[in-house]
Amino acid sequence: MNSIWNKNIALFKERFPQLADFYHDIIEDITAHGDEKDIFSFWTLMTAKNGSLTAQINVNMLLHSSYNPEREGMSTAEQLAGKNKETVIFMGAGLGWQFCAMAKLINGGGMGATVGTCPVKKLILIEPDPVHFFGALFYIDWSAVFAVKQLVFAIGCPADSIIGLLEGNSINIGNSGVNSAYVYAIPAFIMHARPYFDSVIALIERNRDKNDINAATYKKFEKLWIHNSMKNIEQISRHRTVQQLLDSYKNIAKDFVVVAAGPSLETLLPRMAELKKHAVIVCVETALHALLMAGVQPDFIVITDPQYYAYKHIAGLAAPESILICPISVYPAVFRFKCREIVLCSEMFPVSKYFESKLGNFGDLGAGGSVASSAWNLCCMLGAHNIYFAGLDLSYPQGQTHIKGSSAEQTFHTGANRLVPVQKMNSSSRFGANPEYAFDYDGNQVLTDARMKMFAWWFESKIAACTNVKTYTLSRSSMRIPGVEFAEDILERDCRVEPDNDTQIFEPDNDKGSDISPIIESFYSELKSLSALINEAVEKCIIGGPELEATLTQIDSKISSSPLAEIVRLANPDTQDKLTAYKQLQKTLKLYCDS
Repeated sequence: MNSIWNKNIALFKERFPQLADFYHDIIEDITAHGDEKDIFSFWTLMTAKNGSLTAQINVNMLLHSSYNPEREGMSTAEQLAGKNKETVIFMGAGLGWQFCAMAKLINGGGMGATVGTCPVKKLILIEPDPVHFFGALFYIDWSAVFAVKQLVFAIGCPADSIIGLLEGNSINIGNSGVNSAYVYAIPAFIMHARPYFDSVIALIERNRDKNDINAATYKKFEKLWIHNSMKNIEQISRHRTVQQLLDSYKNIAKDFVVVAAGPSLETLLPRMAELKKHAVIVCVETALHALLMAGVQPDFIVITDPQYYAYKHIAGLAAPESILICPISVYPAVFRFKCREIVLCSEMFPVSKYFESKLGNFGDLGAGGSVASSAWNLCCMLGAHNIYFAGLDLSYPQGQTHIKGSSAEQTFHTGANRLVPVQKMNSSSRFGANPEYAFDYDGNQVLTDARMKMFAWWFESKIAACTNVKTYTLSRSSMRIPGVEFAEDILERDCRVEPDNDTQIFEPDNDKGSDISPIIESFYSELKSLSALINEAVEKCIIGGPELEATLTQIDSKISSSPLAEIVRLANPDTQDKLTAYKQLQKTLKLYCDS
């Protein structure tokens, strides 16, 4: 019997019992026939110069060193530790020499390292072929790996599920998601499943781009988000949340239509009144004007942008039959919009996060970069089986940016003058974000841009991961999104089920404001305490002295334990100089206090 295999598989079963049960048949087959060479014939096993086992694939591609694979593995692990990332993601592992060396380094082994000195805390292995994974367990000792506290095996996972796994709460890999991880991929380790690994790596890179965009967006609109959120705190006591809404509107319909303000909406507007009889209409704020002009009040309106121009899309309008969904960071005048009800959703920013920690989750509509992605998420949360896009073109059909008559187009006309005509404003919008070409549902080229392709990728990845919901488009001229099909006529369906009348009307709780007043007072108290800590850190940096580092460490510990520590994380000063960093944080705290 193979003692290495027996030892490894016993540790594997102890650490990952469900995964071991899932691959029970493969494990039993290897246990019975592992010594037969044809099971692992994809490797040519060899003895290295130092007597250790190594292997090659194809004709001339070595998996590991032919001289000393252990030393090569430790050298690689030390280089990866030098990347200063909390998480290392291995794309395949060969026999596992590098992976095991990384585990030893995390556990405190290798070149005088001690436990806790290695910046890497979490180790992730992605391997689509379970036989390759178990083959590595058959040949070399992985006991150091199973001793790593934060260890994840993504064995046999579909490529489109990897991002959800990495970004999900179950294996949180850091505050910045995949941005806080280093991906280790070398040709020899990924050659056996190159298309799969190429796809996963591309998904990770796209997700990093998305995270970078979110971070850049926060920095750009930080002042606005802070100002609006602080102005709108009292609104939390006046409105219920999406999470509360879900109890009343659960499974009211199977079909939902997400209405955006793309040019193709013009051809669909005459059908909207009939569509509303069969489906729930969820409208993004830019399309509301056009929808109301067609005589249709949507069931839901979604607005997530904090800027004044986003409010302008609904300014002066009224939709007494509609429910408006928004976070507390929207422009304050949004809360004067005349509608049936305003409902609050979650967001990633500290003010909302603090109150959600006390009152419960408001209801997360996600952060896909566009309000349409939040609308799609809302449909899923409300129990949609089928979601239809109307006017979500993510491109410029016939050179148009928006439907004629939309509030966005009206803004062009309002802002135009003799020197900057409408045509110039339209062209600036089309060509201002790295224009590219894509294809529509008839195979024709359509002009789009890098930003819209990022939105399309978000929909592609979410749709692939959410197999219980089917997504369609009602326009053939929109940019083709993988996973989104052109829909046949849905007017013959009658899938809408109205909720009970008692659940349609929300009577505000007059006592709710007094209930959260202690939480509001606590928020301001925590803000004052955090501000005092930052001010103290600035003073200590200016005074200096031999105890400075120890003092700052104590202050940082208190800051990180504050309920408002998210403020510091999001401010994220781009400097290694302590004094400059604390002064930047001082400015951010002043924004909160002044607002």
